[in-house]
Amino acid sequence: MKFTALMFLLSLAAPAAAQTLSGRVTDANTDAPLPARVEVVDTGVAVTAGSDGRFVVAVPSAERTTIVCAYPGYYVHRQGIDTRNTTTLEVRLVPIVTLEDRIEVTATRAREGADPATFTNVPREAVADAHWGQDPAILLAQLVPGVYATNDNGNGIGYSYFSIRGFGQSRTRVMLNGAPLNDAESGELFFIDLADFMATAGDVQVQRGVLGLSGLGGAIDLTTASPAVVPSFSVHAGAGSFETRRLMVQAESGLVKGAWAFSGRYSKITTDGYRDQSWVDMWNYYFALARYGERSRVRAVLFGGPERTHLAYVGVPEQVLAGGLTGDADRDRRYNPLTYPGEIDNFLQPHYQIVHDASLSERTRFSQTIYTFQGKGYYDQFRANRRLYEYALPNVRLPDGTLITRSDLVRRRNVDEWDAGWVPSLAHEFGRVSLDVKAEVRIHRARHIGEVTWAQFYPTLIAPNHRYYDYRVGKTTATTAAAARVPVGQRVALTAGLQVSSHRYELSDDRLKGMAFTRDFRFVLPRAGAVVTLGSSGHVYVHVARGMREPFFRNLYDPQDYYATPAALDPEDVWNVEAGVSLRQSSWRLRANTFWMNFLNEIVYAGALDDNGVPIYGNGARSRRQGVEIDGSLTLAPRVGIDATLAVSRNRFTRYREFDFEGGAAVYDGNRVAGFPDVMASIVAHATIGRSRVSLAARRIGRFYLDNTQDDARVNRAYTSVDAVAKVALPERLARGTGCSRIDLDVRVNNLFDRRYATFGYVDDGLPVFIPAARRAVYVGLTFGL
Repeated sequence: MKFTALMFLLSLAAPAAAQTLSGRVTDANTDAPLPARVEVVDTGVAVTAGSDGRFVVAVPSAERTTIVCAYPGYYVHRQGIDTRNTTTLEVRLVPIVTLEDRIEVTATRAREGADPATFTNVPREAVADAHWGQDPAILLAQLVPGVYATNDNGNGIGYSYFSIRGFGQSRTRVMLNGAPLNDAESGELFFIDLADFMATAGDVQVQRGVLGLSGLGGAIDLTTASPAVVPSFSVHAGAGSFETRRLMVQAESGLVKGAWAFSGRYSKITTDGYRDQSWVDMWNYYFALARYGERSRVRAVLFGGPERTHLAYVGVPEQVLAGGLTGDADRDRRYNPLTYPGEIDNFLQPHYQIVHDASLSERTRFSQTIYTFQGKGYYDQFRANRRLYEYALPNVRLPDGTLITRSDLVRRRNVDEWDAGWVPSLAHEFGRVSLDVKAEVRIHRARHIGEVTWAQFYPTLIAPNHRYYDYRVGKTTATTAAAARVPVGQRVALTAGLQVSSHRYELSDDRLKGMAFTRDFRFVLPRAGAVVTLGSSGHVYVHVARGMREPFFRNLYDPQDYYATPAALDPEDVWNVEAGVSLRQSSWRLRANTFWMNFLNEIVYAGALDDNGVPIYGNGARSRRQGVEIDGSLTLAPRVGIDATLAVSRNRFTRYREFDFEGGAAVYDGNRVAGFPDVMASIVAHATIGRSRVSLAARRIGRFYLDNTQDDARVNRAYTSVDAVAKVALPERLARGTGCSRIDLDVRVNNLFDRRYATFGYVDDGLPVFIPAARRAVYVGLTFGL
């Protein structure tokens, strides 16, 4: 009330030509007061409402003026008023985020209590607490049940990979502001191209199972944070183990003229990596310009930046991890078999997006993302004693008459590609019935070139940088999905949906082999479910859906492989049943679900890597995946709580034959699907003290098989890791003394108890090899707010 009285006195001091407007700002859903910023656009005069939501502001004595009200997490409210007839104003702000989880509501996301879906919401605050510069895959694996992640470099920065329910990231759809991030040809993800991206990410929803436009394993829906309505500028500088360095500069314009806002970020991350020669050097930019209308929001988003890293995807045998090279286990477990100094990946992938959502009426909302991104780069690989004809090179006759058919060589693999697409969504309510229609159009074009840049025995009549493959490939995707929600009584809602999709691959301009073909895949995929509301405490749901996915391009034909021939693979086909419950009280929250997934023609991990470090897959398996996933939180005291997750699954082949090059077949019926642990659990204890926050997180990962033989000699052992984090707000007096509004200290200790473990492994020529994780690592950073 003191604040309101002060604002009233200040308004009396306004020029005589002005008058005052008083009012109150509240949440449109709960009527809770909001200390929002209220601005008069015509004069630029702005005030902040009090804790009771009330404000008084001077307005010009003109016929019309525009009032803008903004508060973080809510849509900006713009309203024209006639100052001659209006002296009071009630403003009800519509939240962008749900009250339950503080997560942005978007067209591509499942809704708590409305959609029969299995998902986990990760609010912006949780993302900010967990992020220190590591890849998004590593961050999400710490927070979401059923998600497992590994990293080539060992310390969480560089090439990272995740899986959901045992489905690799190539079979899980990842969206950024609604636009797909997966590579159109391989389905893979390369988060390394988005250095420090989570610093300006919004919140995240991780969907598990088949739902709408999701992949087979699920979907990860990322957003970029909307530009803030309050101006700010901050600098973060941090350093840690393995010569890790991070610099981030971020600026927010705040709301300008009641309609515009701008945000920008520059990040630079370098690290030597835990493993030998696994260094990373990358920087990234991010710009967002937003315009807030009375019934719409439009954002232009640009981000990208170059990365360079020495490759480290090759594993090492267990005896090396134990000190088999030098006798020093701490030294040897960091060994990287890729010792050629030029084994370096170079890539740049800039993204351009227009993100638009509008309220067409009280019952109709429209959203769309228009995007394009480019990708250009290369990586070099040293290969020993290779047959020259595999690289379209003739044999070499030495002066003494010796015929050379094999040679050490360095090959360079180049890619130059672009993608463009449109992802619209329309939601409309017909009385109590709601209808959601989503679509996607995506065009992908790429040229791939392979060159031999050096060879120990290079034919004298062959020009330098000889090309051993050169081809173009395109992919076009068109998808439409519709879902209806029909209430039955007061507590039950039934849903039904149908997705129709078309995918076309085109291989053309194969300049060495002359191969060309077109392959089409078309799917019609139904789904249905029900949600039963349990009063105000929660809900239960059940959902049944069919999912299908086309083979990757190089599963059909690999122009980069001398021995490859076109294959006629069937699409993967799965039926997914989900059932779950969500309960919530004032001091605790619990979600639990069970799932059953039955696969036909599954393309499965065969337990080995190809020459590029990419997992080798086989087709034709039948498998069944089932399990239970739980996540919850408990408030022990004000500002003290515990978050926990648990995932227990059993992934088995019901029928699978793996064939060798001689035509022999290994029968794996009943065996475990390789590469994913049966048990994963995590618990995080956290406390907030003033403006500071501390947490202690433990994660338990069960053992898993490295290939499909279910041989106990080919197992990645179970492990437990513990991380400690302290984010401390330094005294305000110290901040003011340095000219800053705030200084925050970030201290993190990963693998607190210095455990030795491996996060991934595979079988190389019959021998199990492993990718080790870093031992104890420390990161310390300072954030200066100006």
